[in-house]
Amino acid sequence: MENVAPSSAHSEHPAAPSLRATDSATPSSGTSILVADHDEQVTDRGRTLLVFALIILVGVNLRSVILAVPPVLPLIQRDLRLSYTATGLLTSLPLLLMCAFALPAGLLAGRFGGRHIVAVGLALLAGGSVLRGLWPAAFPLYLFTVALGAGITLAQTSVPVLARQWFPTRIGLVAALFSDGLILGETLAAAFTLPLMGYFFGVDGWPGALLLWSIPTVIVLVLWLIFAPPAAATQPARSATSTPAQQEAPARRRVSALRLGILLGAGSLIYFGMNAWIPPYNQAIGAEDATPLALGVLNAIQLPVGLLVTVFAQRLVGRRWPFVAAGALCLVAILGLVIAPIAWQPFWAACLGGGSSFVFALGIGLPALLFDRSSVARLTGVTLTLSYGVAFLGPLLGGAFWDMAHQPQWAFVPVGLAGLLLIALGAALPSRANFGLLDDPA
Repeated sequence: MENVAPSSAHSEHPAAPSLRATDSATPSSGTSILVADHDEQVTDRGRTLLVFALIILVGVNLRSVILAVPPVLPLIQRDLRLSYTATGLLTSLPLLLMCAFALPAGLLAGRFGGRHIVAVGLALLAGGSVLRGLWPAAFPLYLFTVALGAGITLAQTSVPVLARQWFPTRIGLVAALFSDGLILGETLAAAFTLPLMGYFFGVDGWPGALLLWSIPTVIVLVLWLIFAPPAAATQPARSATSTPAQQEAPARRRVSALRLGILLGAGSLIYFGMNAWIPPYNQAIGAEDATPLALGVLNAIQLPVGLLVTVFAQRLVGRRWPFVAAGALCLVAILGLVIAPIAWQPFWAACLGGGSSFVFALGIGLPALLFDRSSVARLTGVTLTLSYGVAFLGPLLGGAFWDMAHQPQWAFVPVGLAGLLLIALGAALPSRANFGLLDDPA
């Protein structure tokens, strides 16, 4: 995916952004050079594979610790005597933290370097995960969820910054690998939390299950401290100097961080809302046995969808129809889930998981692709702040609707609204040319 003028030739690396003159060029020459310091770039093949693996592992752990909660949510609600609103808050609290701290996290990554901020984030994640498993009471559970949510935000916001520095010609690939790691973490936690809990701790051992998922976070933190390459702080602001080429370039309407954040947020709301309320919903209608398969399909479908989007990302990015199609699919699926027989639930869950993954995989790498080195940290923070601010409302409002209406299907109302939002905002996107992206030939 390139950020180039319409008259430019295609690059040998389709996923690489163009290098703008404002990044590091003198006004007289009009020539741009690679913005990342050569000492930061990872070029050795073995080192590259190692860093790719680290990025995937970081992504896995940023999701496994929070997606381990929905499978045991009915047990937590019963043992801690939580209302449905309080239960929804427990699931959506990490999203609120991501919303509140994404912009500060982006600024910190630009100021102190993404490598250091990821390390701090992993440390908070590991500490919060360990302590919430060791202290299974309501207030500590919320408190340590705040700590691990802050850690997730710091690490997740910093990875796109590092992708820009370590792999400036392969940002799209790195973003896709990180996205795949996030999806893999979601899938593993959703599919294996209940079986692992039953095997090691018994059918009511949810504190042990949460503690179990903290072990990989500690391991990944150690690996990151040892093997992550150096990465300097990025420039805090774009240079005010512009080149003659820039001054003469025609104005182009681009997708703003505001719209991108809301689009991503609608997809995330669908995903987190479904993970939060499928288990209590099934329990309320007497279909608890359907929960493991539904959650497993909801999460597992995201990995092949993410990989498929990666293959066709250059052709899909900047188009309206993927967001409209994803919104329509999710809207139909949520209606089917509450109306159709329970035997169809895995199918509807697959549609919802695939649709939300489609939106996420197309959007997660755009800040790093569309903005220069000096602003990518800040704009990634802005995008994620908006995204998780929208996503936070899903589980919370779902619980509030259920409490008010006393009907379990009302928990899915925010999911349906998010589908409508994807359709409306997707249709309102500017044309692909306004992204500064080229269509592939033929």
